[in-house]
Amino acid sequence: MRNFYNIQLALYAVIVASILVWLLVALLDSTALAIGGYYDTCDHTIQPDTAEEARYYQKIKEILESTETIIMPPPLADDDNNDNNNNNGDRSNLIISDILPKTPRINIFSSLTRDFNPISSRLDDKSQNTTVLAPLNSAIHNLPRKPWEDPEDYARYGEVNAYKGDDGQERAKRNLLRFVEAHLVPASPWVEGEEVKTVGGGKVKWIKEGDKIFIEPGHIEVDTLASQVSNGEVWVLKDVINYK
Repeated sequence: MRNFYNIQLALYAVIVASILVWLLVALLDSTALAIGGYYDTCDHTIQPDTAEEARYYQKIKEILESTETIIMPPPLADDDNNDNNNNNGDRSNLIISDILPKTPRINIFSSLTRDFNPISSRLDDKSQNTTVLAPLNSAIHNLPRKPWEDPEDYARYGEVNAYKGDDGQERAKRNLLRFVEAHLVPASPWVEGEEVKTVGGGKVKWIKEGDKIFIEPGHIEVDTLASQVSNGEVWVLKDVINYK
């Protein structure tokens, strides 16, 4: 009789183990399908129309997928605390191109500055001071058109051919360069109310209202004064400068 009970218990154990294995396999299959579906959806979220557009979205994808640890620069000292600024030897050795990639909220604009040798060379040069007016990532995403697009190109060449082929790519690059140059002020320090021509040729100035700073024209609010280094400053903007 005892052997019979032992056989029953063994059978029950085998049945329970089989059920648990089946449930585990089913759970793993469901998880794999869900993950696969998620990545399939992600892969088809963006359908770029041109090579230039594909490159831009690839930049955004690389930025969003980056797992590199971001090292934020130390906060700026107050203007009247010049002793602290003078004693900050590490900060005096940094240049704009060092700190732009380390500010996550503007890394779309940061990546664009590296696409053009004249721009990247300027930001690498300690002898050329620049105030970078870097739009937030969200401001670039919210633009009614992409930075390399120009309504005049569409009007002249049509939507299909505006940025198609070598000539179209050159137009896109030219428009993108104009966008970047509109956000570079060849002066630092930059005095309140002083109207300065950007690298792109437009005229801008800044004013202070209460505790907020605005870029004119456009009354664009400055989100933060992100960093001050040996060859200039980085100001983070909540919108973009008119680059037309």
